Amino acid sequence: MEKEVLIKHKYTNIHAKITSNGKRGGLLMLAHSFKSDLDEDDRFKILAERLSKHDIHCIRMDFPGSEKSSQDYLGYSLDSCIEYLETCYRYMLDNYDIDTEHLGLLGYSMGGRIITLFNQKHKEFNTMVYWATCNRKFDINDTFLEQRLDLLKQEVDKKGYCNFYDIFENVITKFPKEFIDNLLEYDTLNILNNFNGNCLIVHGDKDITVDMAESEKLFDYLTNCKNKRLEIIHEADHGFGLWDDRKDLNEKLLKISEEYILQYL
Repeated sequence: MEKEVLIKHKYTNIHAKITSNGKRGGLLMLAHSFKSDLDEDDRFKILAERLSKHDIHCIRMDFPGSEKSSQDYLGYSLDSCIEYLETCYRYMLDNYDIDTEHLGLLGYSMGGRIITLFNQKHKEFNTMVYWATCNRKFDINDTFLEQRLDLLKQEVDKKGYCNFYDIFENVITKFPKEFIDNLLEYDTLNILNNFNGNCLIVHGDKDITVDMAESEKLFDYLTNCKNKRLEIIHEADHGFGLWDDRKDLNEKLLKISEEYILQYL
C-alpha cells in the first residue's frame, strides 16, 4: 500500500512516499515542518495509511536538506519547497487515478506556510489542514526560532547564505539567501483571506514555539471559508505529545485530522 519513489525534478530527485489502495479517489499532499522529514515521526505515515482505506491517495516528500533528500539545506527555501510540491502533484496526476474534485493539503508548522503558497497557485485544492502554523507575514524585526531576522538578513545579503542556529538540535546549519528573503517577502495570511474551501486548524495550548494566537488569528481571518474549524488540544506543545511521550495527545491530533479530512475532502 505504501510505495517509496524518486521523482525527477530539474537537476535532482525528490524522495517521496505514496500511500494508495490503487482505486480512484481524492488526493492529500502532506508538507513536513522545518528541518523535519516526510514521516514526521510516523504521524504522516499513520494518517496516510488510515486515509488510503477510504480511497484517498496520499503523498509526502522530503524537502531539501531533510532525511533522504539529495539536496542539502542550501537548497531550502519556501520557493524550492513549493516546486517540490508542484512536481509531486504532477506525478500523482500522471500516475494515479485522482478525483480532482477532492484535493487537499496538510502542513505542519513551516509546512503550513508552504501549502498556503502552493494553494495560491492551485486553487483547485479545496481542503486545507494546518498543524501549529504561523501564517502571518514576518517583519525584519521579528525572530524566527529565536534567531533575529535582521541579523540573518544582513548575513545573507553579504555572504549569500546564513549560519542558522538550530535551538532543537544545537547545531548550526547553512541556509540560502532565498530562504530568509522568502520569509520576509510572502504575506501568507493575506493570501488566505480569499480562500473559500474547507479549513481545519489544530494547535496545542502549551505551544511555545508557535503561539496559539497565530492559529486563532488565522481562524478569524478566514472570512470566506465554507467549513472552518479550530481545534485546541489541551496540554499539547508544538510536538503534539511527541516531545513529552504523550501518545494520547498524538492520537488526538491524528483522529481530529482524519475525521475532518474524511468529512470534507
